[in-house]
Amino acid sequence: MLQVGRGLVAGCVRGTGGWRPLTPTTVPCGVGALVAGFNWTPHRCRPSEGQEPQLEPQDVPQLLRTATSDGSLTSAFQGLHKLSEWVSTKKVDFRKDVEGKEQFGKLINMIDRSTLRTPPTSLLAALKSLTRMGVSSDTHVVQSIENQLLWNIRKVSFPILLSILLFHIKHQNTTLEKKVLREAVEAVQRRWVEVRRASELEALYLNQELFTPEFLGHLDDRTTELAGEMNYSKLAKVFCALGSVRRRATPVIRSLAFHIARQGDQLPPKMLCNLLFATQALTFPDPVLLEKVGADLASQVPEMDKPVLVGSILYCAGQLRWRCPLLLEALSEWMEKNASACPALTLASMVITLATVSYTPTNSDALFRAVLPRLTKESLSRGTVWLDVVWALVVLGRATTQQVASVLDPAFVAAVSASEAQHRPGMRLKLLNVDAAAGLLLQGYSGPRLELGEGAGAAMPVRGREELGLARHVLGTLHNLVPPPRYLLENLPAPMGVQVDGELLTDRQGRPLPIQDHGGSLGGTGPPPTPPEGAIRLGLLVWGFRDYTVGTQELVGSARLALRLVEARGCRPLQVPYFEYSPKAKTLKNVQYLEAKIKEAVAATVS
Repeated sequence: MLQVGRGLVAGCVRGTGGWRPLTPTTVPCGVGALVAGFNWTPHRCRPSEGQEPQLEPQDVPQLLRTATSDGSLTSAFQGLHKLSEWVSTKKVDFRKDVEGKEQFGKLINMIDRSTLRTPPTSLLAALKSLTRMGVSSDTHVVQSIENQLLWNIRKVSFPILLSILLFHIKHQNTTLEKKVLREAVEAVQRRWVEVRRASELEALYLNQELFTPEFLGHLDDRTTELAGEMNYSKLAKVFCALGSVRRRATPVIRSLAFHIARQGDQLPPKMLCNLLFATQALTFPDPVLLEKVGADLASQVPEMDKPVLVGSILYCAGQLRWRCPLLLEALSEWMEKNASACPALTLASMVITLATVSYTPTNSDALFRAVLPRLTKESLSRGTVWLDVVWALVVLGRATTQQVASVLDPAFVAAVSASEAQHRPGMRLKLLNVDAAAGLLLQGYSGPRLELGEGAGAAMPVRGREELGLARHVLGTLHNLVPPPRYLLENLPAPMGVQVDGELLTDRQGRPLPIQDHGGSLGGTGPPPTPPEGAIRLGLLVWGFRDYTVGTQELVGSARLALRLVEARGCRPLQVPYFEYSPKAKTLKNVQYLEAKIKEAVAATVS
């Protein structure tokens, strides 16, 4: 008989020694049970002499007879679960071996007649088993279970309610199933104060599209309240859930990041990699959080045996513009030792990330000796990846004439442009960078170059609103010292793929000279015009937040390449970092700052 108590279902389990009572842990309950697919894991008893052996998949008739012979509901539910296990693992064909059996019909009838006196936990387990076997949602037994769950939605505990909701999210084939889901959603929203577990927070965030903004606000409050009670793993899972749905609730992710950074233990590399993905998806590169993740990862890198995981970590670091010397050194040493076992994409991730964050590891010579021979255009599946690799080698100062020529070849340029049209702006800028480096930085290069007719000069680096506003403010302030167009050239084209905000000409004391009379150097592709005797050309470069690696004052690789190209064109970079110049400051203070920067750049050139 099925006895219902407070969360306890007494029944029997078919084991190696016949039937025996179910323990409370045998019956699945709550969110964890649903995620696990209601896989009951009964304790096994040691078989004694004379006991019958455990049933095998070929014993379907015997299982059905045993499940229905004594009229026990516990036997029926356990037999149903065992059948679903065999069907889902393809040990038994449901249509061929089960569906047409007379005893299976009897089993279904027993379950159908018992729905009114069966607890919701067991009903949900039976519904899961029927679904796994392929029983239609239109059958009477399924609809009886659905109706009973619907009547119990307001009575069940919150974990069971959430289990009902999560199951029905994936099963919306009938009107009744849709109604159960609607009622479950409404019940969850009314009972938000009962959310107490990290797994519940995770499940609700991952299905946030079902809920109202008001409920999600309450859920954010609950997350902030419960964060201090969670361990490292639970904090990370909730954080990753927010990253998966890109819910950037700043107070919540700040609270989670704070408590993650305080943890003393470590997570496995895969979970740490998921944290990095979530950080990037949420555009929340918190320095304290990244410091904790970097330290945890660096200590575990030597024991890693999966190149794909290393590649994922490198990809995340590059996307975040995360310059963590401790981690990059560990990854570089690992890559040097394991380069032969890594796929080409993992090797490419190593090179591209080092260039992106402008970092040269201490073992760089040995690293590139191990990596570069295995990294070729033929080893990569997409042309744009090879372009990224060559661009990265140009940034790192390790590109060869053959590599540069391979991406500037007209056939390669045409093929990449045609196949990767959606990436054209970024691709074109990298082609311009490589082309400019071929003419200005790569000695002895005589290979192909980009033609002006390819529209290369029309490409401009993309800036965010804040960066664009900063550049305009700096130029407006600079007009007080060097008014355009006679003394200052603005809105320069970008034939090198570099955003130069302005160009000016000064004497050796930093006093402005009329650049309009002598022409600019940075807006064209031909040889730069010769400046007057003693004149110094300055190229204005306004650096925004994204031009620096996260949490540092180190320029990213593209910005460092821009400095080299500007200098190679005969201009001294006039750099204005966002953390030194304040648009909110008084105009006089900003004018004095720019005047001092001009004299500083001129003095560096003269010396």
